[in-house]
Amino acid sequence: MKRKILAVLMGVFIVFGLTGCGSVLKKDNFKIRDAETKSVKFTDFDNGLIKLKVPEGWKVDVLGDYIHYIVKAYNPEKPIYQFYFNLKVEGFNKSEDSKAWQQKYYPDSPFAKTSVIATKDTEGYYKIFNDMGKLNNTSAFTFPELNDFTVTENLGKGFIGGDVLRATFKDAKNTEGEGIFTAYVYDAGSYYVNENIMSGKKIDTYPLSVYDSIFITAPKDEFVNWEEILNTVAGSLEFTDTFLNGFNQQQDAVMKNFQSIRNICNQISDGIIDSWNKRSASFDIMTQKQSDATLGYERVYDTETNEVYKAYNGFTDDYDGERYKSVSDNMYTKGISGYIEKD
Repeated sequence: MKRKILAVLMGVFIVFGLTGCGSVLKKDNFKIRDAETKSVKFTDFDNGLIKLKVPEGWKVDVLGDYIHYIVKAYNPEKPIYQFYFNLKVEGFNKSEDSKAWQQKYYPDSPFAKTSVIATKDTEGYYKIFNDMGKLNNTSAFTFPELNDFTVTENLGKGFIGGDVLRATFKDAKNTEGEGIFTAYVYDAGSYYVNENIMSGKKIDTYPLSVYDSIFITAPKDEFVNWEEILNTVAGSLEFTDTFLNGFNQQQDAVMKNFQSIRNICNQISDGIIDSWNKRSASFDIMTQKQSDATLGYERVYDTETNEVYKAYNGFTDDYDGERYKSVSDNMYTKGISGYIEKD
């Protein structure tokens, strides 16, 4: 009799442990929500000049002539998910002395207003990128904002010159973002002028140009998950025969020295992928762990599919199965497949 009562009490305890206090979860007491990236579907954009694949619901804005063409593809509800490309932008000053000279002697010229790329490299260009919007924003086209632009890793040289940079920033809504940025700052030569009549100081006033500016961005700590999708957008950009005919009529000797521009983004995109795959894993591990701790997640993987999930904090204490286990450090470099939430 005592054994029977004990067995009954143990059964009550087990049931209470499973359902009453929730200290142990059955396998069906949680639900899995797919990551947004798993449901992304692409649609084709074609305006007769360019062709581009973008996620459904995205908007594409364009600006400029054939030489200075700009493409911006983005999520209109969350513009920090974006792809940006500019064939060429020019007229930047090499030094503060050059800009001061322009402002003194030619105050109404474009060179008196354009920024100084002090270091004449990719990082230097993106440090002053916001000034382009101040000079060129219209009701039909608004340049992205890259506030507090900070390089976290130089991933090496790009396909057409310049560096491939991994960097963080804040957008116009103060949302923290992360992305990959590349551009080629080109110095075509020198043209020296005297600082003034009395001074013997010479100032180089020949302007700088920037070719093939490309960046892809997402919210900070989500970029690891979105990089492949964003790079698909970047690599899909193609210029049509109509565009190429107009481009060839206007011509740009430097661009022609690079290659045919028809699929230039595809080749730049390949270089970005290669650079991204060689990035430092330690940065991803650190930032993803910090993000999980801040947002209340722990990361696990499915031992059957090897997919990684963000689970609610405490999941591994609650879960009594064998399928989901805590990730190793190297798995923090992988994008997630979804979220595990309490049912």
